[in-house]
Amino acid sequence: MNDLPGGATTSRRGFLGLVGLSAVAVAGGGLLSACSAPSGPRPGSGGATAAAADKLTSLTPTYTPFPGIKPDIPGTVSTLPGVADVGGGFTSYPASPTAALTQKAGKGGSYKAMTPLWGPPPPALADNSYFQAVNADIGATVEFQITDGNVYGDKAIARLAAGDLPDIMVIPSWEIEKMADFNTAVDKAFEDLTPYLQGDRVKPYPLLANLPTAAWQWSVWNDKLMAVPFPTEPYPFGLLYRKDLFDKNGWNANPKTADELFRLGKEITDAKAKRWAFGSIHEMMWPTFRIPQEWRYEGGKLIHKYETPEFELMLEFMQKVFREELVHPNVVSSKGANEKDLIAAGQILVYRDGLGGWKELLQQHRGKNPGFSLGVFPVFAHDGGTPMMYHGTAAGIFTFVRKGLPKEKVEEILSILNWCAAPFGTKEYELSNFGVEGKHFTRDDKGTPQLTDLGRKEVAYTYGFLGGRPLYVDWSYPDAVKLNVEWQNATFPHLEKGPFDGIRIQRPSKYSGLQVPTEDKFTDIMRGRRPVSDAKQIVSEWRRDGGDEAREFYLKVLQDNGRA
Repeated sequence: MNDLPGGATTSRRGFLGLVGLSAVAVAGGGLLSACSAPSGPRPGSGGATAAAADKLTSLTPTYTPFPGIKPDIPGTVSTLPGVADVGGGFTSYPASPTAALTQKAGKGGSYKAMTPLWGPPPPALADNSYFQAVNADIGATVEFQITDGNVYGDKAIARLAAGDLPDIMVIPSWEIEKMADFNTAVDKAFEDLTPYLQGDRVKPYPLLANLPTAAWQWSVWNDKLMAVPFPTEPYPFGLLYRKDLFDKNGWNANPKTADELFRLGKEITDAKAKRWAFGSIHEMMWPTFRIPQEWRYEGGKLIHKYETPEFELMLEFMQKVFREELVHPNVVSSKGANEKDLIAAGQILVYRDGLGGWKELLQQHRGKNPGFSLGVFPVFAHDGGTPMMYHGTAAGIFTFVRKGLPKEKVEEILSILNWCAAPFGTKEYELSNFGVEGKHFTRDDKGTPQLTDLGRKEVAYTYGFLGGRPLYVDWSYPDAVKLNVEWQNATFPHLEKGPFDGIRIQRPSKYSGLQVPTEDKFTDIMRGRRPVSDAKQIVSEWRRDGGDEAREFYLKVLQDNGRA
């Protein structure tokens, strides 16, 4: 037995029951989560709730903008409730960054923080001068427990199950969505931040007050403000590609149909040259085949994405892609293949990733390879018709504080997270992202920080996860900033308007528990281990095991909000 905060005790098995994860989910992983709005359990099975975003505003901090610099490329103002703006981008670096804070954030405390990383891990605190320099500026010690982002959900659950909670724990929304009854777990494991941040109580933390209200609305569980949000772009992902190699080989970076994408894959793939067209692309094929992000409401009925004819068309296409061996064998054989390493090595040319992955790869490789370049395919429809794109919620990653810490420790942690939320154009941002000038970075002829060899070894995106920042593309690569913001602005009109936009839903327990095992079965179809005709049986099992029950819950949500 292991002690949990708040006096609760549980074994690993007991905690897995608490958060509602099946053994399959813990052991297997499966398809990545569909990037739908954070949601959770229904009355009678874990306390499912739903609230329109505007009803949550009373729990959020009072928004107070920080008077920072304005972006060089304007973005797009969101017209969808609960969906973030396109924040615009910076193509130049400020000549004289200014301090955002006038005093030390910390008071000498020492804290452990668990964060994901999709890339090679840096040296630990004792051997990392970057971590030491940032902690010195903060005035407290943050010791990171960095975990591979590809297996982060499993590792987080193992830590929770063991009662081995760090003081600060980052959990992405796509991992939370796999956890049935997370709304029960969150109360037992993490601190209620409402008394510290609600309304004007946020004033001691002005950089947290600078985070958009829409992001804070998604940080509410059980009518309590439970986490500091990481604001995210409106898009969960895109199809990223090696632009430099596409340009060199004359490959088509603008396919307009699924057939054109398939032919492109055939043209690129050359196993003898250790070059394959694709990594994981199936999630981007969902909107490409106009599969609803989660539910489609039509004719007074709710239809789940699994039940649509478009879903079967997608399965047929992906089965053909795997049959022709257009996907890298490491991706085919392993759920933990590091696709960033594969695309950096030119062994895959196209894969699905969030836009933040673009920056990580540039930061890791452009210093060694100045020609290294990425792009993102324009969105398209499988039949050449009007494109559709999914949208994320205004926050996609959350930072929790361990329950049971003394008040003064919680306040110090929030002060550290406030430091971490310093926006582009501040000295704190520069130190967090690049380290110490002359040691971890130098400036190029345009004054833009460029990591040194030591910086590439020691600097990792860690502190940035803890505080989140307003949504701007603030990369050190003007060419990539322009491509990124132009893609975001061009894609925004194609965002799918879903029936639950702006409603914060905590998912039904059975429904969340079904996702991973059900999508494992669809993975078997895509990889040719089962025929496409099995999809109907898989859907019948999903309906029987909780899908129809979830449908009733979601239909009531629509009715309660005047949408059905």
